Amino acid sequence: MSHYIVSDLDDCLLNTDLAYEQVLVLLKKNPLSFFFIMFWIFRGKCYFKNKLVQYVPTVPPLMPINDEVLKLLKDEKTKNPNSVLILASASPQSWVEQVAQRIGIFDIFIGSDQKTNLRSKEKLKAIQSIVGNQSFTYIADHAADLPIWEKSSQIVAVNCNKSVRNSISKLNKETIYLSNRRNSVFSALRKQMRPHQWVKNALVFLPAAMAHQILNSNVIFATILAFFGFSFAASFVYVLNDLLDLSADRNHVTKKNRPFASGELPLKWGLIILPSLILATSLFAYFLPIHYWAWIAFYIMLNLAYSFYLKQSVVVDVIVLSMMYTIRIYAGSAAASIPISEWLLSFSTLFFFCLACVKRYTEILRSKNKITIDGRGYRQVDHSIVQSIGVGSGLMSVVIILLYLQSEEVRALYSSPQFLWYIVPILLFWISRIWILANRDEVNDDPVVYAIKDKVSWLCLLAIAVVFGASSWTI
Repeated sequence: MSHYIVSDLDDCLLNTDLAYEQVLVLLKKNPLSFFFIMFWIFRGKCYFKNKLVQYVPTVPPLMPINDEVLKLLKDEKTKNPNSVLILASASPQSWVEQVAQRIGIFDIFIGSDQKTNLRSKEKLKAIQSIVGNQSFTYIADHAADLPIWEKSSQIVAVNCNKSVRNSISKLNKETIYLSNRRNSVFSALRKQMRPHQWVKNALVFLPAAMAHQILNSNVIFATILAFFGFSFAASFVYVLNDLLDLSADRNHVTKKNRPFASGELPLKWGLIILPSLILATSLFAYFLPIHYWAWIAFYIMLNLAYSFYLKQSVVVDVIVLSMMYTIRIYAGSAAASIPISEWLLSFSTLFFFCLACVKRYTEILRSKNKITIDGRGYRQVDHSIVQSIGVGSGLMSVVIILLYLQSEEVRALYSSPQFLWYIVPILLFWISRIWILANRDEVNDDPVVYAIKDKVSWLCLLAIAVVFGASSWTI
């Protein structure tokens, strides 16, 4: 007699949901399809899924698989060769078939069709039509699966919350609980928002600091609000980029471990996080001048253009990345109502272009076995020219400092401007060192994140602070 083992697919065998995956694929292809998707959902689940299949017929090649569930299925097949493995999902039949064929262990696979959404009791009917009166084990994760668990001989519950566990316990059946979630949803959310990246937003303090207004209470209060407003806007961008870059991230050496790409955080949380972050950004921006709003809006719009189109444009992507740093300086200027020095803009433009080149150079270097870079317009052979451009722009930024030290503005702001010359060797050392380390593949994908964890970088920053202090700026 055959023993049937039935496994659910979404958020069970896969650490993701195919419907959300395909919606994101469609949105990346055509952002305006958002309005069509809203209409499809209004027409019902079957209509919605059928339209998705029509526009996105192929499932992504790389998706996070729940290793615990896969191991259980393989072990059962090894122990009992007569076991019949069934993949049953509410996802469309064609998608389920593609996944089943890629995994290669299932005997039967069933999914939703044009008329029936194979979920809960509808799925139970489909399973019973296959197994008849014979017993079966059911592997699933959701409260909607309770009617099927009631009829099964054995329950395998995957990553179930406390409420579902309590309902399962009332069924008084043999139950196996599986969980591959190492962290709580809150921990995954925090990781996804990347608060460690907020240190970049300290650039909003730069206009006030360079104008020697950092001790002005009104200025510092406005700049603090600008910092947190920009931080939530940046987190919005990180979340959006990660949702749109799932396929590329899963094929990346380090980015595959990000919460959405790895399946640690369900994709549906993106629908909650994104509007929440926009709301938080708006609350902080409410108390600041309209020009600050404009820079925040420009930052988000530029990132949307980058995510959908510009990311794949050679050199343009690096320019946009560098602009995102400079926009933070403009936002700080607008928040504190302090004009930006042309010297500061000239230096920051070249210096941040250098850092953006480090970021892209590292990605190219780590794609050693690929001719082209996933989600980018670069090829492996481009690494040397990207390095040359980045080193050149970094050294040119130091030239800007040299010219600034000879200007009238320095003599007006500092009582001992001669001490500022010591900034030059410090910057030369740091820029040269970051490129040498990048060439050794010892730099994180983001040089700023690397610098935050690097003791030498902190010593350089401290040395620059001491130099500014010795220069005795006037207040």
